[in-house]
Amino acid sequence: MEYHKKADLKVECIASKEDFEFFGVSLDDVLDRTEAGMHFLRRVKELCGQTQKVSWTNTAYTLNITMLPDERVSFEFSECIEDYIVSLKHSMAMADEQTLGPLKEFIEALENSNETEARNLVAHFEKNTREISH
Repeated sequence: MEYHKKADLKVECIASKEDFEFFGVSLDDVLDRTEAGMHFLRRVKELCGQTQKVSWTNTAYTLNITMLPDERVSFEFSECIEDYIVSLKHSMAMADEQTLGPLKEFIEALENSNETEARNLVAHFEKNTREISH
């Protein structure tokens, strides 16, 4: 695997077909979020942190997956607030009317916050989201 640090809290990992075979997973496992696929993503994020000396905060986590030539796949792990906001904006396309207003307000609050305030808002939001989904 190749690792490229993009920012303090952002690392790209490029995995080859051989890397998937080494971990005993397929891209379908990752995309379908199987137990093996999720284990692979957790392990790769951990390796990204170790190899690129990134101390993950486990807040504002986003993942972008991009297909590359030669059956390679880019996994871009980020905990940058800016990337989190972009992800939320993409979510607006799927949001129903009831969710859209609060989502817009949350995005605006994040955009108007400093880094510490934004991380606190995201941590609170993610905690509430986990509690609701369980």
